[in-house]
Amino acid sequence: LTSKVHTAHGRRMVAHATLSLSLSLVLLAAPATNAFSTPSPVALRSSPNFSPSLRSARAGRMLPSMVLTPDRDMRGISAPSKKAEAHTGPKESTSKPPIGIWDLMTKYSYGQQTPDIPFPIEYDPDQPPEDFDGITTEHLQTLERDGVVHIKGVLKPHWVEYLRDITEWQIQNPHIWAVPGVVSGLYDYIQRSAWTTNEGFAKFLYYSPVASVLGQMAGCGWFPEGDARGHHEVRISTDLLMVNPNKGFKWHQDNQNGPLTSGHGGKLDALRFWVTMDDTPADYGAPVYLRKSHLNKLVGKDEVFVDLEEGDLPEYADDVVEFRPKAGDMIIWHPRSIHKVEGAPNGWGDVKRRVLGGTVAIDDALYQGKKKALFSDMGRHNLGQGDPLKSPFFPIIYPKSDPQERAARERGEIGRSFEGFGRMVGSLLSTENFVQFSSWTKVVSNAKKIQEVNEPFISDKGEKGTGSNDKP
Repeated sequence: LTSKVHTAHGRRMVAHATLSLSLSLVLLAAPATNAFSTPSPVALRSSPNFSPSLRSARAGRMLPSMVLTPDRDMRGISAPSKKAEAHTGPKESTSKPPIGIWDLMTKYSYGQQTPDIPFPIEYDPDQPPEDFDGITTEHLQTLERDGVVHIKGVLKPHWVEYLRDITEWQIQNPHIWAVPGVVSGLYDYIQRSAWTTNEGFAKFLYYSPVASVLGQMAGCGWFPEGDARGHHEVRISTDLLMVNPNKGFKWHQDNQNGPLTSGHGGKLDALRFWVTMDDTPADYGAPVYLRKSHLNKLVGKDEVFVDLEEGDLPEYADDVVEFRPKAGDMIIWHPRSIHKVEGAPNGWGDVKRRVLGGTVAIDDALYQGKKKALFSDMGRHNLGQGDPLKSPFFPIIYPKSDPQERAARERGEIGRSFEGFGRMVGSLLSTENFVQFSSWTKVVSNAKKIQEVNEPFISDKGEKGTGSNDKP
């Protein structure tokens, strides 16, 4: 029996590696598209060695946090100097993993990863996520009214340090599924569904206060089923690890939210979130939103980038809010909210802006097997259109995680598969997918016009959109 189990596991690992390498090589051969700035070559330089804190963590010891770019003024963490942020010219980032063919064969992981980094709390695997008592009525009202809310101080210093450490570990030990994003040059490092392959991110989502905040914020009035039940349920649809946006994303809505309606037809079944690991730099990297834009009637479910002069978007274009989150803060928003983020104009150098974001399914969400490429839905599950979204591939994290779903992830059963890859490839010729890619094409062909139209909205609004509007 043991021999059969090991054989099955070995076959699964070989199949996963073959699938991962095949897709990555295809994506490496495809040119990256960027409509927003002059492309810069992707560096093939290895990242630096671990910081002292990470080396100590790998040895099983925990030292006070002095990892890379410490940000907020917390005990054991020193703030970055102004000099560190002042770039006079393009500077090579320290967060780009190498992407040569030999690197793909020898330096990238193709399966499960278990960072040797101590967990920041003692815990029982069956315990609920850590509570957070800072949610107020104003937070709930702001999310319901504006479609976005900034929640400060969600993570204490030990959680920030842990999230930074597993992020740096991930960069130093890149997973093959990060290759498409790294090749694109949009971010120094970007990886979707990191929780499926990296145990550190999975445990963070199971036990940190992030799940508690999402569960409480579901009480904003958008999800009546949970309100009637007396509590809300939160499941991971997809996560996204993002390190240093290089070229930025202009005005857009998020549409890679997993198999959910995300507010386009039927009931709303999702929330978007960010949890930040670094203070926002002074001059760039800040997320910017159009208040109340989740109420727009123009942007379809499969569109990504938008022109603020089209349809009813001018109604929202004057009400801009720019958030400048600090390490440990969260931003939560409606999936239809229009927003953007600017990259570093002269490169990031040693400065970092690390974020773990994603989409969570709320309450009684149903599986929406859309006919478009869903990079977050490539697992070997048997869910069909309209089935309850209750599966180890979309695990519950609030009120607390499920032991059977955790065990399935630990066994390596959760993640991308040939079946899921085939399902995604089979959707590429669908009408929905053409709409999605036409959104990119429209932006590419009108890049100059859109830049002229959209860029003035922050600078021309006077005090509007500055920190003075950055409420809870």
